[in-house]
Amino acid sequence: MKKFQIVLASFLLMMLLAAGCGQDESEQSVKNNETDTTNEEWKDMASELDNVTGTLTELKANIEDPENIEQIHATGKSLEEHWDTIEGQVEEQYPDDYTTIEESLYPLINETKKEQPDAEKISSLIDETNAKLTEFLKKAETPKRDENGIDN
Repeated sequence: MKKFQIVLASFLLMMLLAAGCGQDESEQSVKNNETDTTNEEWKDMASELDNVTGTLTELKANIEDPENIEQIHATGKSLEEHWDTIEGQVEEQYPDDYTTIEESLYPLINETKKEQPDAEKISSLIDETNAKLTEFLKKAETPKRDENGIDN
């Protein structure tokens, strides 16, 4: 009986060793936390910028009926909320572009909050903000890299 237990224990030990040796670690994905995080942040920022530009398009459609003030207010609030989700990230990574975008974005948001929003003023601010965001998206298509070549 004792011989049977030794053979069984040896067999189990060999099975464990064989199972451990059969795993090829080179096939397992290795996550580079520094660059993967940056790429994920960029995808999030690009997605949020799409939300901002989509809201600008919606606002442009809403001002075609200047009597629909409630809808203009609601879309302006939505625009502000979408911008707020990425504002800090844009300000941190692209301070000059941030300042440029906000020169037209905040007057636009403020105009949508007025009791009687000026549709012409809103339209020109939408066009100006859209142009700035489009230019920013072209410039920032890839995550920004510092002088060492590491993604920020």
